[in-house]
Amino acid sequence: MIRPFSFFILTALLFTGCQNQKNVSETTENKADTSTLIPLETQLRVIDNHFSADSVQLSFTVLNHSDTVQRFCKWETPFEPLLGKYMEIIDEQGIEAQFTGPMAKRVMPPPTESYIQVQPHDCVSTVFNLAKNYTIKPGKYTVNYTGGGVSGLQKGNEVKIAVNGK
Repeated sequence: MIRPFSFFILTALLFTGCQNQKNVSETTENKADTSTLIPLETQLRVIDNHFSADSVQLSFTVLNHSDTVQRFCKWETPFEPLLGKYMEIIDEQGIEAQFTGPMAKRVMPPPTESYIQVQPHDCVSTVFNLAKNYTIKPGKYTVNYTGGGVSGLQKGNEVKIAVNGK
């Protein structure tokens, strides 16, 4: 009695599995071709050369050089300036500035409202104060956006800044 029943279950599982198979060509036809998509570019710029330990204003821009609308997640970018460590700030001695801002645990995947769209051949920008999340002392620094992570953005250019005393 057990053998015929086991045979019946095995046969049912086999047919169920066969019905759910898809051709590789069917699944790849429905996917957008992202292999030729030009990645979004990030640019960091100095707003004003007069920096103090509590005010380091920088501009962060995301540029879309492609012919299609692209989007990125604003998490771990200056578009959400008070959460996460996404900048690398190194002084002349090679010491990294201490991150003092909050870190956040997120529910994945990011919800729709966490994405920013960039129109073709356009850009989006924001200005942020680096000193809000990092301990910045007087001195010279090299600053860059680290990229990667959930944002999907690439590491961009670096800027050199000189911070004066308060």
